[in-house]
Order: sequence, then structure tokens, then C-alpha cells
Amino acid sequence: MIRIFNRYLPIRDTVYFILENAAILFFLMGSTTTKGNGWTNLILVPLVVQICLYYNELHPSFPRYSLKEFWVKHLQAILLAGGILFAIYLIVPIGIGSADRFWTRIVWFPFILIGLRLGYQALVAIQRWETPVLIIGSGQVATLLMETLIRYRNLGYRPIQFKWDLGAPDKLGEEWEKLGTILGVHQVRKVVIALNDRRKQLPVEALLNLRVQGVEVVEGVSFYEQISGKILVRPLRPSSLIFSEGFNRMSIMRVTKRALDILLASVGLIVSLPIFLILGILIKLDSKGPIFYRQERVGEKGKNFMVIKFRSMRQDAERATGPVWASENDPRVTRLGRVMRLLRLDEIPQMINVLKGEMSFVGPRPERPVFVDQLRKKIPYYDLRFTVKPGLTGWAQIKYQYGSTEEDALEKLQYDLYYIKHLSPLFDMTIVMETIRVILGGKGAR
Repeated sequence: MIRIFNRYLPIRDTVYFILENAAILFFLMGSTTTKGNGWTNLILVPLVVQICLYYNELHPSFPRYSLKEFWVKHLQAILLAGGILFAIYLIVPIGIGSADRFWTRIVWFPFILIGLRLGYQALVAIQRWETPVLIIGSGQVATLLMETLIRYRNLGYRPIQFKWDLGAPDKLGEEWEKLGTILGVHQVRKVVIALNDRRKQLPVEALLNLRVQGVEVVEGVSFYEQISGKILVRPLRPSSLIFSEGFNRMSIMRVTKRALDILLASVGLIVSLPIFLILGILIKLDSKGPIFYRQERVGEKGKNFMVIKFRSMRQDAERATGPVWASENDPRVTRLGRVMRLLRLDEIPQMINVLKGEMSFVGPRPERPVFVDQLRKKIPYYDLRFTVKPGLTGWAQIKYQYGSTEEDALEKLQYDLYYIKHLSPLFDMTIVMETIRVILGGKGAR
């Protein structure tokens, strides 16, 4: 796998993505002038097309859709890209060289693109371009790895499990012989160690022999982090966090992140001023109570602050029950509130918290103090999420559904730790782009 902006992508898909865009450029070069500003077509067309493909879930490593879904999704993305490009060419005078030849190629372009992708998928299916990976172990981590790699075959791995057994010292040679046979038969070049107790079971000499022979040997929890985008908390040892890469807090990174927060929040508030006016009127007409809702949340370094949201619940929503988790079809939510939550419109005023420095645009979602007190007693490493500012959106929000239980909180923490470990402005930008895609896809909050 290859790491791009803190996301691990299969090398084969990444290489195809590069070749696909090279083919698009080559296809356009024959009809586009490079004089004046005509060269911008060579950037504009691939950029708009890839953005539309991305927001239609057709980015690198996209799932293997059925033939019907494949055609429908690609045609939707290409029609959207065509509409955007047509609007741009009407507004901005960009030189395109031979107009007849250019628009003829644009018409043929969808068939070329879809043909390339169909051919690539067929080739992958026929050739089975998968990397054999041997998972040594039989515990929780090994099981999770097997399930994940089997479920997401588009990651490009073919998992093979080997349950290393050291019940008796005289079995060492026998087990090593079995392991060598599996490695040879399946031509394994990557071994993942997922043993329950490595101090008693780790076959150090055998693994050292593999390593010097060019076989890649990786630790199970780290490999799971790469393929899932989250850090397993339950089996995690403190040393794994202390000695691992990541968790960088360079001054330039903090300054850049804060500058990005101010820019995004300022632009967002200016653009959303009409929304403030319209929603303010609708909230007043829909139910009794104030337009804005202020609620205490826990922020960076465990400090409490008041988060600002558009009110989406009845004014007396928690009078009888006290603080409770939100639930699906929550009866406390107003009619307008359901729409606002689906489109995340109730979150817009939190950009004021971002400008005040209480929140970041991207980070772990802030929780209420009463729930934090409960969760920090039951979930290991929970306090690590307070080492950064909470966010308006976050890695956990785009990777996992809205959480309403302690198990959900644990799952979200695993994504939050991944974000904190790999924090960077570029990672923030990818999360913002992914958040837009999630919202446009109708995957709203409760």
C-alpha cells in the first residue's frame, strides 16, 4: 500500500489513477492549444472530472459495483462534470484550439473513461492482482485482520492465516517447516504478526530469517491501522503509542492549522449569512424557544466551553430525562430539526466557536461533561482525544455513523486517535472534502 495524505491506498489502484489521468491528458492534447490560456484545459478537464468521480464514490479503490451501478454512477459523474465544464466555458473565455475537434473529443471522452475502467476491473478480476499476506495468530487482532481483508478485497490483499502453535519446545522445528511450506506455496512477501502473547509465542529466529530474505514483517495492530484508518484500543500497549511514528506537534503545523481554521470559518460564516436569516425565521415558526442553543462541552486539555448550535430540539427536551444520548428518530427533535440535522445545518453556528479558538474546523467531536466522565472510566486512552481542539467535523464523523452507546464511543475514539496521530493540514483538507461528499450523499447526523 502507498500512503497519500495519511490514507493508505493500494499501489495498483494508485498507479492506475496516475495512468488514467495521463491518458486523459494525452486524449485532450490533440485538440487543445497551448497558446495563451489554452493550456488550462489540460488541468481543468481532468480536475473537474476527477472531483465529480470522487463525489460520486468513484475515487481510487472504489468498491466493485455491479455492472448497472458502475454505468449509472459513471454516467452521473460525467454528466455533472460536463455541465460544470460547459458553465465554466460560457463564463470564462478559455482558448481551446480547434473547437470542432475539442467538443468531438469531449463527446467521446465518457466512453474512453468508462472503457478504461471496465478494462481495468476485468483485468484485476482475471489476473487476481492481489498481494498474498500471511497473518500469524488466532486472537482478536488476527480475526479482525482476516475479516477486514476478506470484506474489502479492493485493498488488493489475499489473506492467509497461520495459527502458530508453540505448545511444546519440540514443535518449533515442525511449525517452522509448516510456515516455510506456506510461504513457498503462496509466494508470500508480507507477514503480519498478530499473536496474543508475543513474549511467549513470537518466533523471533524464524521471523529474522524471513526478514533477511526480503519478506516484509509487520506488527498486526499497525497493519490494521493502515487498512482500516483507525487504531485498535483494546489490545493496544502504551509502548505502541510512545515509540510509533506520528503525533507530531510542530509549531508550523499548529500555526498552519489555526490559519486554515480562521480562513474556513470566516468564509463559511460570510457565505452562510442568508442561512442564518432564513433558519432563524423558520425555527421561530416551527416551535417555541430561542433560535440558538448553547450547551456545555469538553474541549482541548479538558477545559469546558459553550458550543453554539441552531436549536433542533424542543425547548424542554431534557427536562424530564436529563442528559441522554441522541437516538434514531429522537422524539425530542423538532420537524425542522430533523432536516437541519440531516444536512448538518444546525452545526453552522459552531464556526463562531472556531473563530474564538475553542474549536478547530477538523478534530474529534466535543462531548458533554456528563458523558465524558462516564466514558473516560471505561474506555482506555479516552483522554488522548483532549490533546487537540475538538472539531466541527472529523475523521470519526465521516468514517462511522452517529454514536449513541459506549461501544460507538469506543469505535469513534479509534478513528479519533488515528486522526490525532496523523494530524496535518493536508489531512484536514481531505476530511473537509470527504465531509462535503458525506453530506451531499444524504448521510446526515441524528
